[in-house]
Amino acid sequence: MFSPEHNRYILLQNPTDHWTLDKKALLVVGCLILPITMFCATYMILFGIYEKLLYPKQSLSSFSSSIVLEKDLHRASVYGGYERRNNYTEIQRTPHQALDVSIFRLVCYYNFPSNAQSLQVNDIDPNLCTHLNLAFGSVINNSIYLSDADLPYVRQAVKLKAVNKNLKVLISIGGAYNDRGFPEMVLNHTNRKTFIKSVIGFAKTYGIDGVDLDWEFPGEEPVADKHQRQHFTQLLHELRRAVARHTNMALLITLAVAAPVQIVDTSYDVSYVNDYVDYINLMSYDYHHYTRLTPFTGINSPLYASSLEKYYLATMNINYSSHYWNSLGMDKSKIVIGLPTYGHTFRLMNPRNEGPYAPASGVGKLGTLGFASYPQVCSFLLSNRITPVFDMETLSPYASKYYEWVSFDDEQSLTYKAEFVRNNNFGGAMIYCLNMDDFKGACKMGSGRKFPLVSAVRQALDGQAGA
Repeated sequence: MFSPEHNRYILLQNPTDHWTLDKKALLVVGCLILPITMFCATYMILFGIYEKLLYPKQSLSSFSSSIVLEKDLHRASVYGGYERRNNYTEIQRTPHQALDVSIFRLVCYYNFPSNAQSLQVNDIDPNLCTHLNLAFGSVINNSIYLSDADLPYVRQAVKLKAVNKNLKVLISIGGAYNDRGFPEMVLNHTNRKTFIKSVIGFAKTYGIDGVDLDWEFPGEEPVADKHQRQHFTQLLHELRRAVARHTNMALLITLAVAAPVQIVDTSYDVSYVNDYVDYINLMSYDYHHYTRLTPFTGINSPLYASSLEKYYLATMNINYSSHYWNSLGMDKSKIVIGLPTYGHTFRLMNPRNEGPYAPASGVGKLGTLGFASYPQVCSFLLSNRITPVFDMETLSPYASKYYEWVSFDDEQSLTYKAEFVRNNNFGGAMIYCLNMDDFKGACKMGSGRKFPLVSAVRQALDGQAGA
């Protein structure tokens, strides 16, 4: 007979028993590793590899819009970075009265193209807009300056008037990127006189119809010139007098101005500005953009305040801004309300918290620096089969997919906003900008026509909404 130790040795050497033990070990290891592997694979698919599907190739949006949008980051940051006060709940002043508007302006900004894929002058419909603002010139050595690369586009744009004799072509000077020469230029009478002379000379040389001053913004930061706002008003006064002396030319004087209350109070003598300009272009967009002070989602260009908004936040909308300018002394007929053709993107902290004012960790990956053109938004929505949410309080749409969140405007929202202009008898609508619209008509999300957003605004201003 064999000893117990010998029997145990034979059992351990049995191949079947070996397989039974290995099988149990593999099962234990599999139970531990498989969930971890599945989690990692799922995460990569949803938030790693899947992002190639979430953010499609920019076939609809290869219009070189990123350069344009980067220039506007300063304005968006300033709008979101001002200290929030809690003492703005309603407008107290008496509105400034004006005559009824019979013909509404449609002022369209056009950014000079950066390459062949950008919107070209010849692709602009001369009958789409009433005014075309060529953006942007700058101030160098107290004089208007455009690069040699941009001057040919000015000549081409002026030729559009041969097709539409009523089209007005203006040169816009400044912008959030090219306005660094303003502080020195407005500082004294001599510098201002040099600038005014250069503007009038430029108008005569190129046959433009006016000048649009886009300084973002007088008195924004502590500077040596503590009277910057007053000096800017003096520039407008002197420019108006100089234009009046040239009876053989009717040169328009317009401004691109801020919408938030605190910037308005800091930067403009509104009642005097009203006397010196033909109209203002109210930059009523960029109300909500991700900053460290505003780490939450928000509507780019809300028409009205939402029920979530109180105090200062309740002033950050088109309705309040436009009536605030009117209450300070600007004629309604001179207030042209700005409407964007681009949206703002945010990176959600929690994909399940996806409404306005949801916590955000940064700008979205769609577009550039938190800006997305309408074709980019269209690609994002169609590729991911997303149905946007239309917020009936702000009359603006927004959409989300996983961590991506975007506020934008479409044909429906811009129709509402253009009808607001008509119903409240403001001077018209301003578009920023033609380059960000679907000028190729590649997006089939709406009407499928070229310049769908601008066309929707034009129809509404003409009283043909839905036609």
